[in-house]
Amino acid sequence: MRRIWLALGAALGRLVFALGIRRKIALANLARAFPDRADLRDLARRSYALLGTNLAEIAATRGLSAEALEKLVHFDGWERYETARAKGKGVVFAIAHFGNWELLARASARRGISLSFIGRALRGRANRLLLEARVEGGARQLADKGSSKEALALLRRGETLAIMIDQNMLRRRGIFVDFFGVPACTTPAAAVFALRSGAPLLAAFPIRQPDGTHRVVMQGPFEPPAGLHGHAAVVALTQAVTRAVEDAVREHPEHWFWLHRRWKTRPLQGTG
Repeated sequence: MRRIWLALGAALGRLVFALGIRRKIALANLARAFPDRADLRDLARRSYALLGTNLAEIAATRGLSAEALEKLVHFDGWERYETARAKGKGVVFAIAHFGNWELLARASARRGISLSFIGRALRGRANRLLLEARVEGGARQLADKGSSKEALALLRRGETLAIMIDQNMLRRRGIFVDFFGVPACTTPAAAVFALRSGAPLLAAFPIRQPDGTHRVVMQGPFEPPAGLHGHAAVVALTQAVTRAVEDAVREHPEHWFWLHRRWKTRPLQGTG
C-alpha cells in the first residue's frame, strides 16, 4: 500500500510541474544555483516528483509503529547527537527543506528526542495536516515570534530545538550570508540560540535511498572561528550551517524545495 501511495504522490508532483505551478520560480532558482547545467528542466521535474512522493509518504506513514519507523529511517552519525546531548545544555538542530524533513522530525521524536520546532504558522488544510502529523509524531511547534524565552528554557532542560534555516527572511529579521554564491537573507536563530545557551549546533539531512528508506546524515557540531564574538560569531556560524545546506543540495539537488523564493529579499544597494 505504501508503494502505491508513493507512486501516486510522484505522479501528482509531475502533474503539478506540467501545470506550471510555481515552475518559473523553481527553474529560476535552479538556474541561479547551477548556471552551467543543461538539464535544469528535468531536474525541476524530478524535484516536483520527489516532493509529491514525500507528501504522500507523510500520509501513508501516519500511525507507523516505532519499530517500523526505525527500519524506514536510519541515522548516520547518531553518535554526534549523543555526544552533544551529553554536555547537558540541550542541542540545536539546523534543518532545511531537504528530503522528507517531516519524516525526519517524527523519526527523531520516536527515538526519544524531546523535539521542538520553531517555524512559521502554517495556513491551509494541507499545512494543518502536516502540523497534525508532526505533533502526533511527538514533536512540538513553537511560534516563530515571541518564543525566545521558551526556546532557551527548553535548551536549559537539555531538550532539542530544531530550526529551519533555508527560508527567505525579511531584511529586519535576517542576516545575509552566501548561498550558491548569492547573498541570501537567512534566519540567525539557530546560531543565536546555540551561542546564548551554549548548546551544540548540529545539522541533519535526510536522503532517500534507492530502496525507499531514508539515511539521515548528521553533521557538526558547528562553531564560529576562535576569537569571534557577538554579531560576527552569529554571522560566521550562520554561514557555516548554510554552507552545509548548500553542500547537501549540490550533492542531491532534487531533494531541495526549489519552489520557495529563497533569494527574494535583496541587500540594500551598496551593502553586498
